[in-house]
Amino acid sequence: MKLFTQFVAFFALLALPLVPSVAANITILVGDNYYRGPGNTTGVSDLRTISLGDVVTWSYVGQSSHPTVSDIAAWPTFAMDNANKTRSITFNTPGVFPYHCQAHGAPGFGQYGVLTVVATPSAALDARTAGITLNVYPNPTRGQITVQLNQKPGADYKLRVSNIIGQEVRTIALKPELTAAGLPVDLSNLRAGVYFYSLVVDGKVASTKRLVLQN
Repeated sequence: MKLFTQFVAFFALLALPLVPSVAANITILVGDNYYRGPGNTTGVSDLRTISLGDVVTWSYVGQSSHPTVSDIAAWPTFAMDNANKTRSITFNTPGVFPYHCQAHGAPGFGQYGVLTVVATPSAALDARTAGITLNVYPNPTRGQITVQLNQKPGADYKLRVSNIIGQEVRTIALKPELTAAGLPVDLSNLRAGVYFYSLVVDGKVASTKRLVLQN
């Protein structure tokens, strides 16, 4: 009877629904001429990678109004002022979500931000990319860049270049034997403007930064 009870308890546990991982709550401060998330204490812009299901809350700490616009119309423009202190959005779709202050910025310039939403938990990505250094220079560039990556063995690395609305325009495989000393990449066929480059590790976006192409 005792053994039967143990079997019943075991299969009852198997029948329980899986509990999803707890989503993170990220607060981005909206001050006068800046967006600043966790770990960003002096920047004007805020670029960060978050996980699927995370909640981002913009919190107003400024003196003037900062209407926040999604560059890809992912959400309606929302006010950030004394009457509208916070705005929260849950990100349930992977992708790149650039935004800016309508009054003090523009796509990729001034007071702006970029959220890169990935399916892999941020902690797992941090562990996977710990000690990896990616350098892309010069930036701004007239089309010719050099990509230098200090890689860990056993993973697949790519550099993904996206335009201001998140469309992928170029993907470059990063091989250790080519990137250690610097891999030259020609982007001169792209139009001048603001782009974002992402380090992709085993198919998951690990980090995203801005790249400016000039004529």
